[in-house]
Amino acid sequence: MATLQTYITQCRRLLHDANANFWSDSELTDYINSARERLVRDTGCLRTIQTVNTVANQEVYQFSALPSGIQTMDILNINLYWGNTRIPLRYLPWTQFNAELRFWQNYYGRPIAFTVYGQQAFYLAPVPDQVYAMELDTIILPTALVNATDVDPIISPWTDPVPYYACHTAKFKEQSYGEAEIFLNQYKAKAMSVINTSFTRRMPDPYSTPY
Repeated sequence: MATLQTYITQCRRLLHDANANFWSDSELTDYINSARERLVRDTGCLRTIQTVNTVANQEVYQFSALPSGIQTMDILNINLYWGNTRIPLRYLPWTQFNAELRFWQNYYGRPIAFTVYGQQAFYLAPVPDQVYAMELDTIILPTALVNATDVDPIISPWTDPVPYYACHTAKFKEQSYGEAEIFLNQYKAKAMSVINTSFTRRMPDPYSTPY
């Protein structure tokens, strides 16, 4: 598990600033937290299941009403609980969702599809006719690390790219653009390496055939 102090130490080694002559801990902390957010945006590595109920006759729901609130960055899947079954809702882009499923204004029923609108809201269709429990597969932004001993919920190997992006920001602020570009390229390479090594061992369906 990486802590804030772990990240600061890694950054100081990469920046050759062990004695904090050029960057303070507080400045590096800002860059590290920014790098953690950038990593989640780029990779979707911080993923969690959130549960919430629908409201009868309510079509639109705000991310702020979810358990993780505005830290919720995106919704990947939604399961609707109906009796003893979990029903995966179909995802549609807003334009298609609006054209195909919002024609009748007073139509209520069991939702069959969802869409994400803008950055902080999602819609259900048909509009729920009663209260249903929902299970949302979401990507959430990390909370900021404040104290040196704070543990990052992002775990290894996803933590590897973080110090490189933080150092990129530090060097960019210093106007050392060449070195900043090197750190940025290293961040991208580390992120791609983690993605490639994390998603290549999974067999989608051992019973399927391509023909």
